[in-house]
Amino acid sequence: MLFQPNWRILTIGDGDLTFSFSLKKHHQIETLCASVLDSKETLTNKYKINGIEGLNSLGGEIFFELDITNNQTWPDKLAGAFDLVIFQFPLVPAAKNSEHFTNAPSQNIVNRALLRDYLIACFNYFLDKDGLRLSYITSKEVKPYLHWQIETDLTVNTNIIHLGKQEFDYSLFPDYQIRNVDRDKKVKDTAGFIYAYSDKSQPSELSSVFEPFKFTQQNYCPLCRVGPFSASEDQQRHLTSKKHIKLSQYQTEWFDYLSINR
Repeated sequence: MLFQPNWRILTIGDGDLTFSFSLKKHHQIETLCASVLDSKETLTNKYKINGIEGLNSLGGEIFFELDITNNQTWPDKLAGAFDLVIFQFPLVPAAKNSEHFTNAPSQNIVNRALLRDYLIACFNYFLDKDGLRLSYITSKEVKPYLHWQIETDLTVNTNIIHLGKQEFDYSLFPDYQIRNVDRDKKVKDTAGFIYAYSDKSQPSELSSVFEPFKFTQQNYCPLCRVGPFSASEDQQRHLTSKKHIKLSQYQTEWFDYLSINR
């Protein structure tokens, strides 16, 4: 994960705050603010091991009950204050759909909507207009995460650009407890990737760290991340496959959702 100690960093939705604590402790981030959706009481009741005391002892600031989909919960202090905003492994559980997403036809669309709201909030509110203006989403390349089209579909009709991805190195964050959402149990690490976004040109030494998304090139399928096809017959066969049809359906649902809700 690309960052520097002098970058001003905000974490969003850091469930038990152990990622933020590990980031602050092991990388000496000078200015780190962490946020969670839960209240302090809910978080401490939910997670016996958490990063609250550790962050407090290191001078990290914590903001409870910050809902990235509701700007009424965003403190004025956080406006335009950061170089980088990070959202680690976001996921909306099926049983906890927010009213904000009641028009979403599926869980796929619910999660895309959350990530789009996050990115727009970063660039419209949290990032310093004169700073680096970077936003990261760390996610997995397995279902259902792989079906959210993180690289291509979240930023339509915005000036936000997907810069590329970088593998997430768990070993850099020794105190980070990887958990399923709302469960006080550490789970096995699954390969994750950091997807980087910005709305301004980045220096080559920064942008070169991220692997660009190649599947928008000719003879590739960006939905399914496959290609190149060696012949048109192969491409046509792929376009009629169950996987491609399903992902095309999600994409249609997504653009229909945006036409009504954005």
